[in-house]
Amino acid sequence: MNKKEGTKELREEQSADLLGLEEDENIKTVKIAKDAMIKPVFLYQDDDVERIIKKLKREDTNVCIVVTNDKRFIGEIGDEDLIKLFLHQVKYEPLVQILNIGYKREFLYKPAKKLINKHKSTVKLHDPINKVIKLIYKEGFNYIPVLDDNKRVVGVITPSSLINFLRNE
Repeated sequence: MNKKEGTKELREEQSADLLGLEEDENIKTVKIAKDAMIKPVFLYQDDDVERIIKKLKREDTNVCIVVTNDKRFIGEIGDEDLIKLFLHQVKYEPLVQILNIGYKREFLYKPAKKLINKHKSTVKLHDPINKVIKLIYKEGFNYIPVLDDNKRVVGVITPSSLINFLRNE
């Protein structure tokens, strides 16, 4: 092998690494969303605020995925969403401002479907990992729901699950 061929092979290896391709017995495989996903924490659209808070606390997560009964993605509720509601109350409600009570009053009787954040970005199981990286970076998402072919949530990718996956590769 001459120097030119060696340089070409090295360049192909490096570009394959950058694109998420691995060569294994002449078969190129692409790193996909399924490989980096973790188990999601589900809420259902009729769950009440007590259940939302319990799930966020018990599951040690900052976001729960809100789904229909057949696991179709609706949106998410995160601890930041609850904090925003509390801040709104601190700013605009005299009872909360003066007495420091009544924080849960505004959303105590609302179901999850009334409190969710809707975002339209999801990925499918076999989408390339590069697409996930771009969504997390470009859109600033803390998670990306992973859907199967029937549009049901089967997992979630977070920045930390993505880093763990890429570190172990």
